[in-house]
Amino acid sequence: MKITNNIATKQIFKGYDAAPLKALHISSYWTKIGDELENIANKENFELEKSDFNETHNQDSKAIVNNNGNTRLIYHQNAHIGEMFRPMIEKQYRMPVDFFNMFDFSKGFIQGGNFFLGKKQTGEKWMLIGSSESIFSLPMKSISKLYGVKEENIFLIDQQDYHLDLSIRPIGYPYVLINEPQPTSKNKKANNAHNFQLLAYKKALHQLKNAGFHPISIKGVYGYGVNFINAVVNKHQDGSITYITNSSKCDDKNLSKYQDLFEKELKSKLQNIKKLDPSAPTLRNIYFIRGESYGKTNEVMENLIEGAGGVHCMCLEEPDFDIWV
Repeated sequence: MKITNNIATKQIFKGYDAAPLKALHISSYWTKIGDELENIANKENFELEKSDFNETHNQDSKAIVNNNGNTRLIYHQNAHIGEMFRPMIEKQYRMPVDFFNMFDFSKGFIQGGNFFLGKKQTGEKWMLIGSSESIFSLPMKSISKLYGVKEENIFLIDQQDYHLDLSIRPIGYPYVLINEPQPTSKNKKANNAHNFQLLAYKKALHQLKNAGFHPISIKGVYGYGVNFINAVVNKHQDGSITYITNSSKCDDKNLSKYQDLFEKELKSKLQNIKKLDPSAPTLRNIYFIRGESYGKTNEVMENLIEGAGGVHCMCLEEPDFDIWV
């Protein structure tokens, strides 16, 4: 996954629509980031599960799914290696695990932050998949079976960058934040990248609307490690949401200011939508994860710059399926 303007190293992340969180699973490697997330978890009443066994980017190859009341961990891992660690994995996650061999997509495992899974008000599931996945000749029947989504509720959406979770963030059906591309510089390479992002943005707007979603355009990506779209969302029982994303606070005043601009714009747009639709989500809390300070950047920004992903990528989401309706 890469947040810069160039297609880069492949990473694998997964995502859920706004859902009540039961837990986030993260590697113990992220000491200060983990401390910040633990403080948020305590305030938000979900668990933060830290383990040395978790990968540093713990959504790289895992997803927690619930079909017909059965919750399972699906793990894109060499089956032989996975079986060696099955008792440890199942004890840690407190659920059965199914292993899917790497690069075998015939059973419907979707790579990356190239998909989001959610529910309509009726309880029926929907799924958004980055259109680049279509190069693998998507086995829709297998995807439908694995994730418990009807084929007619699976939609392909163009992404502005390598994966979908870099440019869109569902916040509760039918509302989806979508990054409104901003020119980053005057050089030809950057302009070409911006033109590509702008084209994908316009296509994605059309695709989301045709699929029955309500896209909310917002300035969420500014380059150089600044990405507020790559976020985790916790939904409360009153319909309000908590937005957990990446901080841009650092010694660089120009980069730091984007955080405040994004928060102001997000609050304003949600308030305006609420006036038109009383059932639209309201913003209860917004948290920005920073980690260690690196002067003109911070720890999360550095990971985004390197293509290693932000807070959404570091944490594996476990929805509370018992209360998610």
